Amino acid sequence: MKKRLALPMISILLAGMLSACSNNQEASSEKGKSAEINSEGFPIVDEKVTLSMFGPNVGRAKWEDMKYFKMMEKKTNIHFEFDTPPNDSFETQKNLLFASNELPDIFYGASLTNSEIIKYSEQKLLVPLDDLIEKYAPNIQAMFKEYPDVKKSITALDGHIYALPTVDRTLQWNIHPMWYNGSFLKALNVKELPKTSEELYDLLVRIKTEDPNGNGKQDEIPLTAAEMWDINQWFMGFFGVVSIGVGTYDGEVKYGAAQPGFKNYLEFMNKLYKEELLDNEVFSQSWDQKGAKGKANRVGLFANWAPGDFLGMPNGTTNPMMQPVTGKGADKPVIAISPGQSVGQFAITNVNKNPEASMRWVDYSYSKEGNEFLSILDEGDIWEWADKDKNLRRQIPREDGTSIEDYKGTLTPNYGINVPTWAHLDSPIVYEGNEYDPFVVAETKNKIKPVGQVAMPQVFLTPEELKEVAAINADLEAYVEQMEAKFITGQEPISKWGEYIKTIDKMGVDKLVKIYQKAYDRYKEEK
Repeated sequence: MKKRLALPMISILLAGMLSACSNNQEASSEKGKSAEINSEGFPIVDEKVTLSMFGPNVGRAKWEDMKYFKMMEKKTNIHFEFDTPPNDSFETQKNLLFASNELPDIFYGASLTNSEIIKYSEQKLLVPLDDLIEKYAPNIQAMFKEYPDVKKSITALDGHIYALPTVDRTLQWNIHPMWYNGSFLKALNVKELPKTSEELYDLLVRIKTEDPNGNGKQDEIPLTAAEMWDINQWFMGFFGVVSIGVGTYDGEVKYGAAQPGFKNYLEFMNKLYKEELLDNEVFSQSWDQKGAKGKANRVGLFANWAPGDFLGMPNGTTNPMMQPVTGKGADKPVIAISPGQSVGQFAITNVNKNPEASMRWVDYSYSKEGNEFLSILDEGDIWEWADKDKNLRRQIPREDGTSIEDYKGTLTPNYGINVPTWAHLDSPIVYEGNEYDPFVVAETKNKIKPVGQVAMPQVFLTPEELKEVAAINADLEAYVEQMEAKFITGQEPISKWGEYIKTIDKMGVDKLVKIYQKAYDRYKEEK
C-alpha cells in the first residue's frame, strides 16, 4: 500500500509545488511589472497591480482592513501591501527604511520634511513628480491653479516636486487656539473681551479673586498651560513677535527671541507668574494634569483644540475664542498661522514600477469627491443626509457607544495623521444641529485671520545650509527655551537681557538669520 501510494503522493506534491511556484511567480510578476494604465476614468489599470505602501498607524485598525483602501482597490484595480508601524515609532522606522535602502513603492502620510526631501531626492531615492502631475493629475493641477503658493512651496531647489502635501485652508491654526471659560465671563458680567494686555491683566486678576466658579474658594487658575509652547506663540504675538525662532517682519527675516518684543513678552509673563495669574505649575505639569483642572472648572483662559473637550462639556458656542490683545511696544498683535498645508504626505520611490498608476491613484483624493470619501466615506458609514439639496448631513450615533470620530478611524487613514488631499472650501462638510463648527470658523475669521501671519514660508535649504542650521540650532533652541523659563519664573532677572543677547549672538543667531534670509529671498524670486 505504501509503495502504491508513493507515486501518486509524489505527483500531488509536485503538482502542489508547481502550482505554488506558479502562484508566486504570478504574485511577483503582479507586484513588479509595469502596467498599462488608462489615462482617465476607472479602473486605473485593467490588469491588477500590487504596490507597497509605508505610513503611520494610529492604532484604530489595520490599513488593509479599512473600507477606504478596500473600496479604492475595487475602483482602481490597485492593491496595496502595507507596512504601517505605530505613529509613535514611525519616524524611527522611516529613517531605518531610508538607511537600509529597503524602500516601499509609496510613502503615504509620512510627513517627509523639506530636509528629508532634499536629502533623499539627491540620492535618487525619491522620483520627480512634475511630469506625472502634468500628464496624470488634473485635480492636483487645479489645486496649483487655485493656490499657486502651494506649488511654489513644494518645488525643491532643483525645480522638481518630490512630495505632495495636505492642503486645507479652512482654519489655518498653527497652534491650539486660546479660549475663555464662558461660565467665568458670565459670572463676572464681562460684556466685552480684553483688547490690550492691561485689560487682559485686569480680567485675570478678577478671575483669581472674584470666585467665578462660585464654590466659595479662591481656587481659580486664571491662565494655565502644559509647557510654554502651549501658549507662547499667542502671548509673544501680543508684543509683535510672530515666532520664537526665525520669522519674517516686513520682508526681513529676524530671530524672534532676540527682538525687543520678546523682552516685553517675558516681562509680562513674569508679572503674571509672580502674581499667580499664570499657573505656577506650567513648567512641570502633564497634559493630563492640565486637563483635570479644566474639567474641575478651575481655569479661566487656556489653549486647546476645542473648549468643551477641555472643560468636560459638549462643544458649543458659549466659550469664546480669545481676542488677540495689543501689548507694550506693538502697534497691533500678530498671531502665527499655518500656511494651510502639511508637506511631504505622498512620495513615490525609485523602486516603484508603476509611478503613473500611483499618481492617478493619489490624484483622486485631491478631487472634491475623493476628498469627501477619504474624510467621511459613504452615506451610511458615519453620516446620512439631513437635506441633500442644502448639502446638510447628520451624524449616525454608534450603538456600541464608540465615538463617531473613533469609528471613522477604523474606516479611513484620515484620522490623527495628515494624508495627501485637498479640502475644497466651496463644498464644506456641514452637519445638522452642529453649531460649533460654524462658530469656530466665524471666531477664527473674526479674531485670528485679521492679525494672522505665516511666520516663515516652507522654504527649501541647500544641504550645506541644512548642516549649518542643524549645528546652530542644536544648542541655540535649548538655550532659548531654558532662558524663557528662567526669565518668566524669575530665576534670572530681566536685567540680564543684555547677557542673554550676547550669548545667543555667540551661538550663531546672526548666521542663522542670514541663511534663512537667503532662502526666503530665493523663495520670493521663484515664479
